[in-house]
Amino acid sequence: MDIIANFIVFEDDKDLGIKIKKMARYQQLRASNKIVDRIIKDNQRKGLIWHTQGSGKSLTMFFTAWKLRFHCELKNPKVFILVDRIDLDDQIYNTFLNCGGKNIIRVESRIDLEKKITSPVKGIFICTIQKFSELSEHIKSDDKIIILSDEAHRDNEGISAINLRFSMPNAFFFGFTGTPIDKKTLNTHRNFSEEGERYLDYYSIQEAIDDGATLPVSYEARLSKFSLDETRISEQFNELTSDLTDEQKQALIKKYGRKAGLIKLDKRVEAITQDIVEHFKAYVEPNGFKAQVVCYDREATAKYKKFFDKILPPETTRVVYSSGDHNTDLEELQAYNTTKKEREQIITDFKDPEHPLKLLLVCDMLLTGFDAPIEQVMYLDKPLRDHNLLQAIARTNRIYPNKGCGKVIDYYGITNNLFNALDFDEDIIASALINIDKLKEEFEEVLANTLELFVGINIEDPSYGNLRTCLNIFTDNITKQEYFKTKYSRLKMLFEVLSPDPYLKQFIRKFEWLTSVYIAFLKEYQPNESMIALEEYGEKVKKLIQEKIDYDGITRNFKPLNVHDIYFLERLEEMPEEQRAIALEKALEFEISKQIDIDPNFVRFGEKLTQIKDEFEQGQISLQERIKKYYNLKNDIDNKADEAGKLGLNLQEYGLFVILQEYLNDSDQVIIIELSKNVVKQLADLLDKGWQNSAKREELIKTVKRILQELLLKEYKDKINIKDFSKLANRLVDIIIKKF
Repeated sequence: MDIIANFIVFEDDKDLGIKIKKMARYQQLRASNKIVDRIIKDNQRKGLIWHTQGSGKSLTMFFTAWKLRFHCELKNPKVFILVDRIDLDDQIYNTFLNCGGKNIIRVESRIDLEKKITSPVKGIFICTIQKFSELSEHIKSDDKIIILSDEAHRDNEGISAINLRFSMPNAFFFGFTGTPIDKKTLNTHRNFSEEGERYLDYYSIQEAIDDGATLPVSYEARLSKFSLDETRISEQFNELTSDLTDEQKQALIKKYGRKAGLIKLDKRVEAITQDIVEHFKAYVEPNGFKAQVVCYDREATAKYKKFFDKILPPETTRVVYSSGDHNTDLEELQAYNTTKKEREQIITDFKDPEHPLKLLLVCDMLLTGFDAPIEQVMYLDKPLRDHNLLQAIARTNRIYPNKGCGKVIDYYGITNNLFNALDFDEDIIASALINIDKLKEEFEEVLANTLELFVGINIEDPSYGNLRTCLNIFTDNITKQEYFKTKYSRLKMLFEVLSPDPYLKQFIRKFEWLTSVYIAFLKEYQPNESMIALEEYGEKVKKLIQEKIDYDGITRNFKPLNVHDIYFLERLEEMPEEQRAIALEKALEFEISKQIDIDPNFVRFGEKLTQIKDEFEQGQISLQERIKKYYNLKNDIDNKADEAGKLGLNLQEYGLFVILQEYLNDSDQVIIIELSKNVVKQLADLLDKGWQNSAKREELIKTVKRILQELLLKEYKDKINIKDFSKLANRLVDIIIKKF
């Protein structure tokens, strides 16, 4: 009866235009009832509700206020909901109204606040704590007013808090926070907890993750060359401004100082912008998620916008920051000043999955209290610390279909700040953030466990008979059916989070196969679920299914097809013509993609393949002619592949040979062949497996360039004619990185 009376709401969702029925989670009911019980007993006047970010504190406050207002023993008390931001004032007020709150009254000014404190009028009053800063000294109420303070770790110290407590000496004070501060000068526990009590109710990060109320957040440091080490700012400044003149360096220091000058350096901002775009397009956009870019200050934010506009359509990014003084603001900063109404529209557009706005560029606004579940990633280039850091990264932990986890991509270098911020509870550090390496370990473990169901099955056999063998494993065995569903569900989510990390390359084959079996499994044993099966997958797995897996559950092409594979060529002859054409096309695409960066001839092969596809789609050639042309193209590729063997070169050596021949076209071919072999031999020990992912990648590239310089400019100085060493070296390094 308590739940029916006090803990169910029908909230108007303005974005969706519908009402949503919501019932309290257990921690919300528990915290609300603890507050109500403490007020009824009237023997303790304080309490701290420590619930992690994103776990529904606004609704907890609503349920609490609702029950307090209608509790028969309390006789319609006066309840103040305090916030410390105007945007949170809007958010809480709208939440209370949308949930059907009664007598929800907004405090409009300091004078209005004084009237509300002293007036006998009862209700739920929503007010910013800053309005107490200029409260008249004579304003005081002896009523047992109830204070529910949102984000209680902020602005509950100083003049506003002193005036608040002075004006309401008999009030009850209950604080709500996800990031309490426990320091000598700033102490949330001291302000809101009874003596000897840490918190009235506690709901941890791990509990929220386990409950599915919030998502874990992964952390990744990128572009370490540009991250800041505040202990060596001067040294870093000199390193990153080495291409500037002394006059330019002094102008930069004079304008910003070394630290801010370094952060806003055009070269640095441009590099980070490029990296963000590449990361966003690879990891975030394919799944339909969005992101925030957190910049150092307003000027840095405007600079990021300028560089984003060079490589993305302008509507893809928007700036949201506090408007500056029109008389003193630089013109480039004024361009991004927005009104409250404009900011509201930007936020609405950002939350809309169909809107082209993908990236919000901010510096201070929208780092707290901003709730957009579609946001998965925060690109961070700002020295946030302590609770401000935790508040910011929690923007990414909201639940959203197929999201898996939130992500913080760090360009500033906040690792120490992060662990210091998390160090307010010994149980929290391990659960607040995901270690990507741990995710990879889990992926391998879950994959191995799932494959154990199919011991003895040949995954290279794509026949229908082999599929039946797989499905028969689950006949009359509910336990195995549930195990397979559970394991695959976790596996596909891990795949979504990790993809397109090159680490997954080695497992693609097995994952494709398991996915195809899973689809067939659903059709066989869960026919009702198979009707909506595609909708339960994230965008990356869904795309894999659409491109590679037949909806009967058999992959047409389990692995990248090899146009030289005898087994594949034999199978081609058994296929219906339409399937044969598709299989040949895919095999040729794969072969061309492997060589296109090395051999200019493969650019021509790629163009020819596209031409054949276009001719067929436009009805210019028949299906039989299409197949014939594909075979002819295959023969051309085969002939080209034979060239490496005729020259006595392996594929790595041949790739270098093609580039060297292009730049050294007047040199002896025998010398170029010898040089190609020598380069590969010199690099053999250096380029061990996985070197591309090493933290010393830049150092390795320098070493490769040094080896090339010694070979080309010293050992072969008198044997070859090099017109542009720098250009040739960069081209060779590019090929070595991509293909070795």
